[in-house]
Amino acid sequence: MKKRTLAADEKVTTASGATFTASAGWTVEERPEGITLVAPEGDLRVTQVEVAEPDRDTAVAAAWKRIDPSFALKVAQAQDLPAREGWDAIAQIVYVTAPTRLVAAFARRKGSSWFVALVDGSSAAADRRGAQMFTAIRSLRAKGLEKESFAGKTAHALDATRLAELDRFIEDARVATGVPGAAVAVVQGGKVVLAKGYGVKTRGAKGKVGPRTLFMIGSITKPLTSLMMARLVDRKLFAWDTPVTEILPSFALGDAATTRALQMKHTICACTGMPRQDLEFIFEYGKVSPEDRLASMKTMMPTTHFGETFQYSNLMVSAGGFAAAHVRSPKRKLYPAYEEAMRELVFRPLGMKSTTFDFKRVAHGDHASPHPRDLRGEPIALAIESEAWTVPVAPAGATWSNVEDMARVIELELGKGKLGGVQVVSEEQLLARRVPQVKISDEASYGLAWAVTREHDVDAIGHDGGTVGFNTLLQILPQHGVGIIVLTNTGDAGAFLGAVNRRLVEILFDGAPEAKQILATRVKLDAEARTEEMKLIGEADAAWFDPLIGAWTTPGLGRIELRRDRKQGPVLDAGEWKVTVGKKTGRDGTVSLVSTGVPIVGLELVPRQADGRSVLVLDAGQHDYVFERAR
Repeated sequence: MKKRTLAADEKVTTASGATFTASAGWTVEERPEGITLVAPEGDLRVTQVEVAEPDRDTAVAAAWKRIDPSFALKVAQAQDLPAREGWDAIAQIVYVTAPTRLVAAFARRKGSSWFVALVDGSSAAADRRGAQMFTAIRSLRAKGLEKESFAGKTAHALDATRLAELDRFIEDARVATGVPGAAVAVVQGGKVVLAKGYGVKTRGAKGKVGPRTLFMIGSITKPLTSLMMARLVDRKLFAWDTPVTEILPSFALGDAATTRALQMKHTICACTGMPRQDLEFIFEYGKVSPEDRLASMKTMMPTTHFGETFQYSNLMVSAGGFAAAHVRSPKRKLYPAYEEAMRELVFRPLGMKSTTFDFKRVAHGDHASPHPRDLRGEPIALAIESEAWTVPVAPAGATWSNVEDMARVIELELGKGKLGGVQVVSEEQLLARRVPQVKISDEASYGLAWAVTREHDVDAIGHDGGTVGFNTLLQILPQHGVGIIVLTNTGDAGAFLGAVNRRLVEILFDGAPEAKQILATRVKLDAEARTEEMKLIGEADAAWFDPLIGAWTTPGLGRIELRRDRKQGPVLDAGEWKVTVGKKTGRDGTVSLVSTGVPIVGLELVPRQADGRSVLVLDAGQHDYVFERAR
């Protein structure tokens, strides 16, 4: 066996001439059976195996036999995916394991050869090293494989015929995916060529979505926050490399070295090694201020080295946005300072007349309702107050906007900071936000609150957004003068968003007509996955549930209460929200209490004994929250 640890990213070549990317810090183990990558912590392995077999299952079984002849895990889920990017077949298989472990196989066929990536490791490692793990898997290219490329092509003008095709596809996709309402705007050549609403603002009601209907845009707030920061850099109130503690002296993370190294640009680069700890602001927010939220970050520890790999952190973006606003209004509380900075530096100069953070203003205007999906995948309409958890982390995702306003953001970005003949932000600082800061994959990096991609040899910047009941997408092709904003009023609209974006690319560049097939497959697989999940969940019977009734607490997530509601039955009450719960028996035998209703479906608490006392354990990937009985 040849074994080496990589000092830099490296293209690894297999015996057949296929190549894939291995990330710096990972160890490469080369054997005749296959090539294994081992994560720096040693708790995650990705092995690339090549076999010549007649079908998916035989190929995957042969791959495991080469690497581990004793492998005997049962299959939890096997899915055939649309064949794309030059592959003749693509599939993925997930195996039955404990919740803390991930074992999977990703298989692709070219001709008579199957290329199988076998994954085995802890769930925490897959969360921590997910970008690097999927880089190794998705970057594999068989010898002679030809990917779709639009290099050298000029985007077609979106004339009436092409716009009509896109319009039909959007509505068909909305219906197929069960999205209650959506709004879409497309900009090309400095003009809005499409701005239209689809479906209804609230499921079961008659109000139609229009181009001025407000949706929560979620994490698309982030590039707007970085735009505000860029304008303050223009004004020399701080620089991208200004230390955060120079602006907020009391700010601290759990690691002193990371705190010292943290510059303003690092708060929005997803490159600090800080993990995603979203549950902490979803559970506790009713009486929490931005000041409280930033103070809570003193317990947060990085799980990878600074600049080593992509790890998305809403809390870090919140810190950066609030810090920037504090420079401008040092005597004000963080939230009003941020709200004013965004209004005066972004919304007003861009003519975004409807965009706001004000829930009361939204409630009295033309707005869509949030629709999280229940256990069956049905979108359930909720009041807009269900999204109030975003307020203490506003710079990361609390904006309400519509496609008319967001089209102006696209125009500004395509105009390199100029809008309506006015240079709103300098070209230098606008473009600084697009400089890659950390690698996501071979074709994607993260800049300063922008995903910077090069797919099919077309450069793009973009961001998506997701809240409890909204899902959104913004994608801009700067070299082709085109951008699209898609807003939906359901929290699980990824199939719809991806299909619409793909269809636009197909129309612009005469791409392979894959969008319809991708959409149909995704809808089918999602439905099958929900059906299988529901088989594992039953009623929380009294003999099992009643001993758990009462109040429980854990640092970070605060207090919850388990009780029987007269109308709903067993419920988990977190204070700000309440959900019905059931009893789930996992395929590995793990029994857990699982949330079955909106706003949050699929949250699992595992009853255990620890040092002679009862606890409830919530596995959040890199962090376990252990609830104990409240005193």
